[in-house]
Amino acid sequence: MAGKNDSQTQEEMNKLKDWLSKDDPITIVTHQKVDADAAFSAALLNILRPHAALVFVRADAEIEDDRTIAVDLSNGPRAVKGLDVGSAFGLIVETMRDIDKPVYDALRRWAKQLNLTDSGKHCNDNVVLAEMVNAWRSLRFDDAKIVSRAIELIDGKIRAEKRNLELKTTAKSVSINGGVAVVPQGTRVKAGHLFKRGAKAVIRQSDCGQSVLISKKMLETGISLQELEPMLPDGWFVHPDGFMACFGSVKAPKDYKDSGIEITDLVTIIKTWIKSHENAERFAKTVLATGTLYDFTK
Repeated sequence: MAGKNDSQTQEEMNKLKDWLSKDDPITIVTHQKVDADAAFSAALLNILRPHAALVFVRADAEIEDDRTIAVDLSNGPRAVKGLDVGSAFGLIVETMRDIDKPVYDALRRWAKQLNLTDSGKHCNDNVVLAEMVNAWRSLRFDDAKIVSRAIELIDGKIRAEKRNLELKTTAKSVSINGGVAVVPQGTRVKAGHLFKRGAKAVIRQSDCGQSVLISKKMLETGISLQELEPMLPDGWFVHPDGFMACFGSVKAPKDYKDSGIEITDLVTIIKTWIKSHENAERFAKTVLATGTLYDFTK
């Protein structure tokens, strides 16, 4: 983030770290008629220190109490404005980089967004945090309720990031064979994590049914699960874009026992299908490179 090594920014970061390390009771102060920076800054600090009191004051108030942090305020020794970063929220998130990395990772894109909008710069995101605050204000929410809604969003974002890290760790235990990762029944894992490990297809069997997903890399080469639709039993759905084939899903569960195909047979079909594409690709590359045929039985 811009200006993170600036002396003023470092001073504000140290002020924030000192406040975070204090025992209760402590207080969070921000200005009344909160904007996005004030609302989301106060919300994040409230999540980090849930027992802290929250007070709204005039924007020109000067806070001196050393057990208080004044976010998105400019006056007084306890003020944290984050001007060199772009927003107070951005400064808080940047401070969390070395304190709680999942919090930083969860919120850094939101911080980048607020650094732009709070500095009066253009933001390309379709839905910006400032618009959320405007919407809440239009619903006649007071400052406390706006901050409480911001707390819900930030808390959910952080929980999702921590859950994502757990799923990423779980993905490391799933074996990949022949380009296919078969997720054990009862195991929760994201297909994206398995694709990053090199899987070309992910197969699941669960209480929701059976499914196959293929990676974006395969799709980008023109390979599609639509090719397998004639081979799949009745009741299977193949997505028109070709990235998924399933018998049942979390949105419309089915009993996998009624899928018409054993999972071992499904794995064999997918592995054979992937291998056929790999052989075709090698064949094309060999012919183009040498003008001769290659014995793929080797």
